Amino acid sequence: MNHQKLGITIVTGLALLLAGCGNQTTSKDTSSASSSSLLAPKTDNKISQDNLTPQQTVAVITAYAGNKYGNDWAATAKAGQQNGLQVSLYRTNKYQLSDNGQGVAYNVTANGKDTGLVYTVNGNNVTIYEGAQSGQAKKLTTVSRAEMVQYLNQNGQGQLVNNLATGAKVVDKTNGSLTAPASRGAQTGKTSTSTGQYGNEGPVDVPSELQGTWYTADNGEPGSVTFGAHTFKYTGGDNDGDQVTIYKQSPAFLQDENNATSQAIGRATKNWMRGTFGNAHGMRWLNLRGWQQTAGDGAYYAVHTETINGQQVKVLVETGGADMHVTAVYYQSQSMAKQQAGTKYDDLNYM
Repeated sequence: MNHQKLGITIVTGLALLLAGCGNQTTSKDTSSASSSSLLAPKTDNKISQDNLTPQQTVAVITAYAGNKYGNDWAATAKAGQQNGLQVSLYRTNKYQLSDNGQGVAYNVTANGKDTGLVYTVNGNNVTIYEGAQSGQAKKLTTVSRAEMVQYLNQNGQGQLVNNLATGAKVVDKTNGSLTAPASRGAQTGKTSTSTGQYGNEGPVDVPSELQGTWYTADNGEPGSVTFGAHTFKYTGGDNDGDQVTIYKQSPAFLQDENNATSQAIGRATKNWMRGTFGNAHGMRWLNLRGWQQTAGDGAYYAVHTETINGQQVKVLVETGGADMHVTAVYYQSQSMAKQQAGTKYDDLNYM
């Protein structure tokens, strides 16, 4: 697949994954707890499993684990209401975990003290651990977001989730980017960055529905795109690339022509892309462009639902150009991508 028409160049970076959960439920975690054992008084506040922010996601997981399993998770949930939660992202090789998920371990603290509370994400499921700071971590459960939300709503813990989400912080310590020490970036060969440099206004939060790997066989060649919590990677054809980080860019940055042409800035920002959101054709799109890109419209991505073999299937639509014509449709499995190669859907905007 030739992606030069998209007006972006995919270069090195490192993917972060933060959310992604499904709708499965089991009986054990939907049973009501006694009010005396709950972490917070019951309220009528309800939370939705749809479009949770990263801060809401860690709040849901902490509230659920605290209520279900007590111990350090309960203590952290209680402290988090006063001191705020922080979730730090590490590569999973930092810990001894039974399930490495998608390669990122999320360490949850409330007062700066690491008590080994970790979770991983794998597709629709979250695996929750305790005691991960010393030796083999103890696995508590694997559970979906829908199951956690249902449990919390049934037990009136929605306000607890809201309290924990307020002021919660997400810190990337995987590759020395925004908040990790510069020395860590030097060790891994990645460029250390910070908010405020070269118009960088911080990472873009990729919607959870976009996150994961999507496959296509359109245009005669197989390919895939992978979105993390703040990252993107394209694989396929002649333009295979490494993962890059998606940031917000100051509107004033490219008003200075020197910023768009500076080779020094190009080297410093080679791992960056700029991301913006917009609505068109009834969908919410994430637009990606090169950090110094001044011409072209970049690539647009949105999740859409199509009927395939009588089933409602989520697909990832990629468009380009000023008129946002479809350039490829991606699927959540390689087999479906092969099966649907070249298929055109009536409700999409083709050339």
